[in-house]
Amino acid sequence: MTSKRRGPLVAAALCGAIVVAYLVLWLGVGTFQIGRSDFTSTYVGATLLRDGHGSSMYEEALQAPLHASLIAPDREGNLPFVNPPLAAALALPVSLLDLDTAYRLWSILQFALLVISVVVAIRAAPGRRTLAPVTLAAIGLVSLPCLGTWATLLLGQWDGLSALGLAVAYACLRARRPAAAGAVLAVTALIAKPHLALGLAAFVIGVRDRRLLLGAAGGVVGSVLLSLLVAGPGGIAGFVGAAIHSTTRWQLANMVSLVGIAGAVAGNGIASHLLAAVGELAAVALAAMLGSAVRGRPQRLEAAFAGATVLSLLASPHAYWDDLALLIPAAAWSLTTLAARPTGDGSLRRAVIVVWTAISVAAYLDVATNAAVPLGLLTPWALVAAAALAVTVCRHQLVRPPQPSSAERRRDVRAMSGGDG
Repeated sequence: MTSKRRGPLVAAALCGAIVVAYLVLWLGVGTFQIGRSDFTSTYVGATLLRDGHGSSMYEEALQAPLHASLIAPDREGNLPFVNPPLAAALALPVSLLDLDTAYRLWSILQFALLVISVVVAIRAAPGRRTLAPVTLAAIGLVSLPCLGTWATLLLGQWDGLSALGLAVAYACLRARRPAAAGAVLAVTALIAKPHLALGLAAFVIGVRDRRLLLGAAGGVVGSVLLSLLVAGPGGIAGFVGAAIHSTTRWQLANMVSLVGIAGAVAGNGIASHLLAAVGELAAVALAAMLGSAVRGRPQRLEAAFAGATVLSLLASPHAYWDDLALLIPAAAWSLTTLAARPTGDGSLRRAVIVVWTAISVAAYLDVATNAAVPLGLLTPWALVAAAALAVTVCRHQLVRPPQPSSAERRRDVRAMSGGDG
């Protein structure tokens, strides 16, 4: 076996073992841990909607007794439902099950969506057909074992849906279907975690493609109308209030976005929010610049869209380790594209692998040490490095345009010579 083939096999085996370990550990989660998972808030929101409380499902006076009855005899305080009304509607079927069964079904569904997002991203990446199946499998497995996968499984979070929306939007952009890309990106963001999409929205605006903008606008309008149908104006107002309150409810220094850096520097007060706001505006502006960099240069799509995804996480006012799952399809399409490029791009391939590894290692260290380092969480700094790499790639035009196939070159030669044969 050649070393060129052995490398992907070793990577696939190692990362596959990590993913299997995630699943084994998840199977060992007991009723007590399930009762303290983030999924309980989704279950409570869906149950209140099913019971006819759509316009008032964000009132903690309704949530608290239901939450307490679900996790009894544990006396953990209420975990408020802060997702949009459409999230409660989508989760409504699993609320018909008992909490433990619903948690298992929901978590494995989100994990499946993460796997599908990787497959979609790899299949859409340019040059995919030139790579051996073992290489594609290795790329998929290398993309999956970040802490976001484990946290999504453990907590019963929504990030599988967010990742799939990103992957499908990328595939639509690569297939030159911008209207569909905008619609998918908007709808999937507004179902569960709109706060993670600030940078992506700026990217869409920066591209300045009328079809992309119309598709996104249509997705927003459709989502708002469906939310009104599900929860009415009172429900939407309740969601906005809950979302605003959630930014002051938790320790800022424990978040993986720029808010985490600000919280580590300035504590949990207004100064941290102001400091974070400056960084968030800069991240959103950079995401818009990456969108502009793609305009007329589709060969930059992979680096620019991945960079905008990272910047969207950094700009989020509320992001935790499970939200790192949003980067999984971006890693998949980036690694696939680079693997298919000439050997001269080896330094860029190594840089991407180093940054992706750094994000994962930083997240593991943050969890293991409870962020016990002078600068707080390491993960936001690793994300800053990833964003800087994406911006550098686009700025210096390191991404080369795809080379024509041999058939295309022969056709061009015939056309230049004026002959058909």
